[in-house]
Amino acid sequence: MKRHVPFLLTALRLLLGPLALACAFTGAPRIIYLPILLVGTLSDIFDGILARRFGVSTQALRRFDSVTDAIYYAFVLAALWILCKPAISKTLWAIAFLILSELATITVSLARFRKYPATHTYLAKFYGLSLLGGLTALLAFSAPGWVVIALMTVALVTNAEIVLIHLASDAPPVDVPSIFALRERAD
Repeated sequence: MKRHVPFLLTALRLLLGPLALACAFTGAPRIIYLPILLVGTLSDIFDGILARRFGVSTQALRRFDSVTDAIYYAFVLAALWILCKPAISKTLWAIAFLILSELATITVSLARFRKYPATHTYLAKFYGLSLLGGLTALLAFSAPGWVVIALMTVALVTNAEIVLIHLASDAPPVDVPSIFALRERAD
């Protein structure tokens, strides 16, 4: 049974994304986004930890995790649009850059290896925590648009590193801590 826990934690985010959007449509109290985002982030952290601990960490599970993240955050972005339209409207350019950088990483990975990216770098983990803080500030506490610009900045740096990793790798990179780890693996 425990070998299924990492998959279930990842799949949980596939439910939390639509839940966030449903809450936005129904006008649920904004504080409800705090547990949704927190559980989403914790499930993202612990699915990989438990998969490694239980010996079920596979490239397929890591890619499922990455695809699930994209779907989850697409739903959260839709909820963000509904609830924070004024702040989002002013920073639409930053969201466009953020999304374009995400699409660039996917495009490079698919072009090079015909696989969805699953690098899980340290910067990507930092980006995930930044998303938790930024999205909580926006959704639960109506933070201003500068939060979106800060998230975009972290996304651009993170995704630039992931693109570089894909360009420098000979095989599809999975769980590469940073661009600097590629040099260590080559030595």
